[in-house]
Amino acid sequence: MRLLVIQHDPDKGLGLLEAPLREAGADLDIRFAGRDPLETGDHAGVVALPGIANPPDATEAIATTRSSLAAALDRELPILAICLGAELLAEAAGAKSYSCPAQYGYWPVSLTDEGTHDALLAGLPHRFDAFQAHGFATELPDGAVALAHAGEELQAFRIKDRAWGLQFHPEPTEEMITGWLQFLGPPMEKQGMRPEDVAAQSRRDVPVWSELGAGIARQFVQVVREKL
Repeated sequence: MRLLVIQHDPDKGLGLLEAPLREAGADLDIRFAGRDPLETGDHAGVVALPGIANPPDATEAIATTRSSLAAALDRELPILAICLGAELLAEAAGAKSYSCPAQYGYWPVSLTDEGTHDALLAGLPHRFDAFQAHGFATELPDGAVALAHAGEELQAFRIKDRAWGLQFHPEPTEEMITGWLQFLGPPMEKQGMRPEDVAAQSRRDVPVWSELGAGIARQFVQVVREKL
């Protein structure tokens, strides 16, 4: 099961998801948007990772990722898209992304009724804290199912039975979050948050997300296997 993994930034890789994806039988073909070709022709599924960019950015990386996700939807490949990846997946499906009040650090997320029975997210608590780092959000694509919200903001959706967009981050390791806090610190402080408090929560929550993220990864590989 060869998966195309679209990575945008060196410090925003698969993190907690990598080992369980490999252990579940996935062959990970990691490519960098804007540098490597992102054709989906010989892949059984796609994982689109976060990035510091935003959907309106007129860059080759954004354009090719959006195009690759559109091609994967056309081929009905399983897709797991996170943060920027989720925003571009929604756009590839015809929805709009939009600027929203920025969310940084850990924020509460609640599953919808559909989310509690979803193939990927059913193993999550009904309400959980998840790491957030975004200033854009997305509308729900036509025909898609909302799986989670944070307040009024869409946090997870599913297109048909094989493509998922997650606005929240299930993947960062404590090391990744420590690195991100170096540039997220100033905007966090403007929101009244202390980076050291976020770092402390990451030390508590990353072990929890190691298990929760592994469940998402294993279930995604299972979907890929069933669609072969």
